[in-house]
Amino acid sequence: MGKLEAMLSYQQTELKKQEAEQAVRSTPARVKLNRLHKLLKSQQAAIAKLSEDIEARTIQAAKLSEQAKRLEERIELENSELATITGDEESTAEEMTELRVDIERLQKEINQVVREGRHLLAEVEKATEEYQQTNHTARAAKKEYDQLRMVCEKERDDSTAELKAFDERLAEIRKDVDPALFARYEKVKQHHAVPLVPVVGGKCSGCNMSLPMVMLKKLTAPDAVLECENCGRILYGER
Repeated sequence: MGKLEAMLSYQQTELKKQEAEQAVRSTPARVKLNRLHKLLKSQQAAIAKLSEDIEARTIQAAKLSEQAKRLEERIELENSELATITGDEESTAEEMTELRVDIERLQKEINQVVREGRHLLAEVEKATEEYQQTNHTARAAKKEYDQLRMVCEKERDDSTAELKAFDERLAEIRKDVDPALFARYEKVKQHHAVPLVPVVGGKCSGCNMSLPMVMLKKLTAPDAVLECENCGRILYGER
């Protein structure tokens, strides 16, 4: 077996192995597993965000409750003072008017705080409901994910023998491949999935670049190893 024939055989076997690996990665179970994995990640992020929002709003609602309590204590004192000066003949109408204004202002503040508190509690309730629904969906998805993962692991295990056979075949062919050529092959493979390509119609079949006549003549020599000047792929003569 010539060195180019050995290299070509190695490439063909390697491509078949890649096809087998891709087949395992693209089974319906694997595709669904990947989709569920993305869904679980997004749901986990949503659950974490909802949890943070619920905690922050609950703390804020508690602060508003404390604020309302302090305002109620103040308004109670103001009402008590108003009752006192109302019965005091020495109290002036101006003093009583001022107290009533203060009481009205405090009552407005209390009403505003109560409204904000109710709004926050409604948001907490809504977020809590969404949290529970998302968590329920995530648990169901996780259960399905675990089941599918077992299926995918079995598919992978079933393909192990086939992939091992490819590895053994590649190792056997590699013995006939020229080391220098293999090194060039590996270097080209960093940029092109198929490093070794035929010349078709006087052109590199990898990039479709026309090749100079002098190169085409060189390719007729036994085991001639040339690279396309445009894409760098290793060329072999038309078959």
